[in-house]
Amino acid sequence: MIQNQKGISTALAVAGALVLAQSSALAEESRTRLSPLVITAPLMADPYSVVTDTRQPRLPLPAHDGGSYLKSIPGFSVSRKGGTSGDPELRGLGGSRLNILLDDTHILGGCGGRMDPPTAYVFPQAYDRIQVIKGPQSVRYGAAPAGIVRFERDSPVLTQSTVQGFASMTAGRFDRIDAMTDITAGDRRGYVRVIGTLSDQDDYKDGDGERVHSSHDRWSATGILGWTPDQDTRVEFTYDRSDGRAAYDDRGMDGTAFDRTGYQLSLTRQNLAPWLDQVEAIAYYNYVDHVMDNYTLRQPPNMPMVSYPDRRTVGGRLTADINPLPGTWITAGVDYAENAHRANRLMGMDAFDWRNVSRVDTASFTDAGVFAEVEQELSRQSWVTVGLRMDYSKAEAEAPIGFGGAVAGDTESSTLWSGFARYEYALDRLPVNLFAGVGRAERAADFWERRRVFDLDNETLTQVDLGATWSSRRLSGSVSLFYGWMDDYILIVQPGLEDTEARSIDAVTVGAEADLTVALTDAWSVTGTLAYVRSKNDTDNVPLAQTPPLEGTLSLDYTQGRYFAGTQFRAVARQHRIHSGYGTIYSLDTGETPGFATVSAYAGSELFRNTRLTLGVDNLFDRTYAEHIQRGAADLGASETPINEPGRILWANVTTRF
Repeated sequence: MIQNQKGISTALAVAGALVLAQSSALAEESRTRLSPLVITAPLMADPYSVVTDTRQPRLPLPAHDGGSYLKSIPGFSVSRKGGTSGDPELRGLGGSRLNILLDDTHILGGCGGRMDPPTAYVFPQAYDRIQVIKGPQSVRYGAAPAGIVRFERDSPVLTQSTVQGFASMTAGRFDRIDAMTDITAGDRRGYVRVIGTLSDQDDYKDGDGERVHSSHDRWSATGILGWTPDQDTRVEFTYDRSDGRAAYDDRGMDGTAFDRTGYQLSLTRQNLAPWLDQVEAIAYYNYVDHVMDNYTLRQPPNMPMVSYPDRRTVGGRLTADINPLPGTWITAGVDYAENAHRANRLMGMDAFDWRNVSRVDTASFTDAGVFAEVEQELSRQSWVTVGLRMDYSKAEAEAPIGFGGAVAGDTESSTLWSGFARYEYALDRLPVNLFAGVGRAERAADFWERRRVFDLDNETLTQVDLGATWSSRRLSGSVSLFYGWMDDYILIVQPGLEDTEARSIDAVTVGAEADLTVALTDAWSVTGTLAYVRSKNDTDNVPLAQTPPLEGTLSLDYTQGRYFAGTQFRAVARQHRIHSGYGTIYSLDTGETPGFATVSAYAGSELFRNTRLTLGVDNLFDRTYAEHIQRGAADLGASETPINEPGRILWANVTTRF
């Protein structure tokens, strides 16, 4: 089945690329030229959020999954498993503390060891943009202590019969090949949009030339039908399919299926009344069929083993944008999601016959929420935003042999409260915006935590955020400071180290992020970024495990006419503040990590209107190094040996629009 689907996606990618190349050659003079720009570090739109275009050329090597892309945003780290499907964290908080949405819908992986986090099912360029909201500064998209990541697709607005699209092709060392096409055809009454992606790479080698078990191949296909009976109404249906395989160096099994099927139906109605700007309703279904074994992508051992979980997630969302008074904007709504998990595992010769052995129920989860955000303009220069959210969460154990110490039929339910208040002020005589906010996010334990201990307490983060942005012709930048205290933080314990595999602690976290861009001339600019977080486990009086080290980048960029080039220097400090054997659902501290520095470079040109070629090299000096947040899964059998990052990578990327 995967090969048939992959063939379809390949044909789609090739056909789309041909159409796009021909159309680009015939592009009209009046069309807008792509600005020759390579993203070396997505910068903050304001002190608490980042919005980035996934389709702009970027450094380092264009990402093939969601986690790889997020790693380029200051404040993010990724727990490496192999060549793909890394688990992202923001400011040292990941897993269910970081709410990841695909077109405002949830997708949850099946693997109990986080082999398939939500970002594993994302090819970034299949989306138009990524929005990141840092910290508890919104309640629209669920309770999220670390923040929110939204992978978003735009809905086209067509006034006449139109065909438009985008295509991208990337080739690089270690036989890396990525391809994607996105074609939209329609008119003012409706449209059809088709997106196809492919990604393939062999095992990579580190700076010492040692091979890392990391090969992967993936495909995805998306079809979108839109109906626009009038300028204020839109009905859209989306169908997503994807699958792939991935070798993992941090554990004894590989992912041999990442089979996802998704459906989404949305209805948007604008200008219903002078005070009611918009109402949007979304319903969705996501199913993940995941298979992992130790014999397909590696030398079969004496004891073959296969594990094959799946998860079904369904949900919906209803929101309204209200403007009751001049200077007052309200967004209010309700959302609902439920998911059911099943799994089974076979060993010995039975492992090859797993398709004939049914899965068994393990657990189910239900979440329902109601929320409201109000933005009030206080003056021409200042405004305040407040939000409140209430969630009802329920977990039910269904496994016949117990789930996290619970027996089948045991339930845990709770009511959760989250909220925030933020004040923003624009200075009159300087191009500076200031903000101060306080937020609270309360969440219930997730599937991966409850499978260790079912009856964990709710976790709460209360955080103060301060920040400022500056924007002028020659100088732009932002700085963000945060301080948070966590009640009942869920700490994962290495199996066998204590008499429990998860327990609640109190912790504090403090940190800063900053970026600054200086236009030296009309052609040359320098950009620097910095991300720092320091967290402490107050209960045990030790550092909080899995906290990333200080990191900074410095980029020099050149843009003149059709040509562009640049280089980036990235430095990461040594991390000695560890708590060995403790961590998160995706990785544990196992030792200190040394600091390192790498250099990347790029150069390119607009070949003709709307078509751009970018050449790059990552890890220019072929350094051997490992990131701190990547030291194995939080389960028995996980590797404690650091997984080195790829050595020098030469790559080329071509993008075109029409």
